[in-house]
Amino acid sequence: MTKNTLLSAALLLAALSACDSPTGRTPAASGGTETPFAGAEGATDAAALSSSAARLPDSLHLISPSQVGRLRLNMKERELLAVVPAAQLTKTSYQYKGATYPAYRLRDAQQPKAPETILEFISGPDSVYTLRRIRVYDPQYRTAEGIGVGSPFGAARQVYGLTRVRQDEDDFVAISGQMRIGWILDEKSLPADHGTDMSTSAIPPATRIIGVRVR
Repeated sequence: MTKNTLLSAALLLAALSACDSPTGRTPAASGGTETPFAGAEGATDAAALSSSAARLPDSLHLISPSQVGRLRLNMKERELLAVVPAAQLTKTSYQYKGATYPAYRLRDAQQPKAPETILEFISGPDSVYTLRRIRVYDPQYRTAEGIGVGSPFGAARQVYGLTRVRQDEDDFVAISGQMRIGWILDEKSLPADHGTDMSTSAIPPATRIIGVRVR
C-alpha cells in the first residue's frame, strides 16, 4: 500500500468519524433540536388565539343589535312560540315602572343546565305582547367579536368604545348606543362607595361582565 493510499484511507476514516460525532452534525440538524422549543412557544400564542376564536358563537348564540340568535326585539309572543319549542320555555313575569308584565325563561337546548335567558315582553298596540328586552346570562352567547358573559370589561370597552356606566333598574350597566346592548358588570369588583354614574375609565379593565341586555 503506497503512502498516498494510506493518507487517503486516514482522511476517509476521519470524515466518517466526524459524521458519527454529535458535535460533527450539520448546523441544520443542530437547529432542528431548537425547533420544538420555538414551536412550543408559538403553539402557546396559537392556543391563546384559538381559545379566543373558540369563544365565537354559532348562529343560535350570536348577540347582535336587536337580536339574540333567532330571537329579535319586538317579535310577538306567538312568533316566539313558533320558533322556540315550548319545552324550553317557562312562563314567568317581571316588574317595569310599577306594572307587571309577562316574561319567559329560556333554557338552552344544547346545554340545559346553563343559565337561562330571560325574555321580557310588554304590551303593544291592541294589547299584543311584544319582546321588549332580552337578558343573557349564559356564556355561550357572544357578539361577533367574541364578547359576552365572562369577558373582561376592558375588552368590551376597547371594541365598542363605551364611555359611561350607570345604575339602571337593578343592574350596573355600560350601554353601547350603537349596538343597543348593555353590559351588566360585577359590582363586587368595584369600590364600595362607587357612584351610580361613572366614566368607563374608572372601571378596572378586569371587571367581569356578568350579563348582557339587548334592548
